[in-house]
Amino acid sequence: MRSSSSVASSGDEAAPRMYFIPFPTPGHALPMSDLARLFASRGADATLVLTRANAARLGGPVARAAAAGLRIRIHALTLPAEAAGLTGGHESADDLPNRELAGPFAIAVDLLAPLFADLLRRHPADAVVFDGVLPWAATTAPELGIPRYAFTGTGCFALSVQRALLLHSPQDGVASDTEPFLVPGLPETVRLTRSRLAEATLPGAHSREFLNRMFDVERATAGWVVNSFADLERRFIEHYEKDTGKPVFAVGPVCLINGDGDDTLERGRGAEVGAAAEAARVLKWLDTKPARSVVYVCFGSLTRFPHEQVAELGMGLADSGANFVWVVGDKNVPLLHDIDAAAAGRGLMIRGWAPQVAVLRHAAVGAFVTHCGWGAVTEAAASGVPVLAWPVFAEQFYNEALVVGLAGTGVAVGAERGYVWGCEELGGVVVRREAVAERVRATMADEALRRRAGEVGERARRAVEEGGSSYEAVGALLEDVLRCRRRRRGESGVGTARAALI
Repeated sequence: MRSSSSVASSGDEAAPRMYFIPFPTPGHALPMSDLARLFASRGADATLVLTRANAARLGGPVARAAAAGLRIRIHALTLPAEAAGLTGGHESADDLPNRELAGPFAIAVDLLAPLFADLLRRHPADAVVFDGVLPWAATTAPELGIPRYAFTGTGCFALSVQRALLLHSPQDGVASDTEPFLVPGLPETVRLTRSRLAEATLPGAHSREFLNRMFDVERATAGWVVNSFADLERRFIEHYEKDTGKPVFAVGPVCLINGDGDDTLERGRGAEVGAAAEAARVLKWLDTKPARSVVYVCFGSLTRFPHEQVAELGMGLADSGANFVWVVGDKNVPLLHDIDAAAAGRGLMIRGWAPQVAVLRHAAVGAFVTHCGWGAVTEAAASGVPVLAWPVFAEQFYNEALVVGLAGTGVAVGAERGYVWGCEELGGVVVRREAVAERVRATMADEALRRRAGEVGERARRAVEEGGSSYEAVGALLEDVLRCRRRRRGESGVGTARAALI
């Protein structure tokens, strides 16, 4: 692999043209937006394909990058909602008010396929980086000889665990949901219980459908683009590459493409009225608190806890004695006056959006209570902040196993089972206030944990710097794209495009 700082060329035509298309929800669109800007910063001509709602949310950083001279733009697609029977103007999964609309939303997303195919035919690319849950985004590319790379949305540890569970089904051989079992074929010992598995891998679930989809993506992709870095999960990056027979380009943490200016303050909500003012309010409040005295609490854009669990969490935070910033998220949760009173002056509660990366970088923040979505895990790692892991659904329990068991940068809050997305009210209370208070106090006092998290943060920052593992992975993927282009044009070596990676 040759080291590379940028794509140099004799003209604009030599810049590799790349499309980036995520599933329309913040947990996927945000890192893909960062990814597109990352590749544009290295000389690629990047087009980020979004629904109109997400284009409005994410447009600010892209516009600033373009104004600074990078070849980057957004192409907005109108979600065919009415054709799918979806009403209400929902263009992002986090906007869906209930699970009943998830089916029509998924159909509407699939109906984007011909729109994307038309875009590729009208404006061909040198590569497509497609979300792994959108295999149709790769179907038009082979007709045009365009290589496709799957953006996985999670790390290689969780991908390896999920693949092993789907292929070998060790979860079917235990007598109860709480009996631990060994996940076979992994480079490290990993034990789980059925209560901590993603729905697709549970006995009786549509696991065959998910397995077939996984194989479809494996066949379609030229390689995996992963928001991770070697020092976080090196053995599992190597394992997944060997297991699937496709190269892994670990290019993260991609959130580090955001500096300390407006890109970070507006990340994910740049076009919304009041976003900048809300970010300033949160950071001003943090400025009044001592270093490492605040626990930041956020469960992502899709989590909707039962009201009883919200109350238990809030009272646990109040009882912990710590300062806290809590992104309640769900606007349907009743006002929490009791918690306000119990933690007077110590708690800042936010409904909706918060400038998460900016908050995690703030010197006052000493720990992060998170659902362990992969974006949150990598943002915590990049900031060097310890994690209090509270998985909720999907692959989040696997991410917890990595953070707590292997990386050693977090502790478990004690959630032994998760929720079914959209049916959270049936799940009751998973973690009581006493456990929340005790774990918060212990984590905030754990100097060894904070030191390990800080070391991982330093490694994350080194990974994206020139000569680092993630920096080199970006160069390797660009070189792969250019190699494919030369082959399609019948060129050898650098050829007539005279493109080189230097």
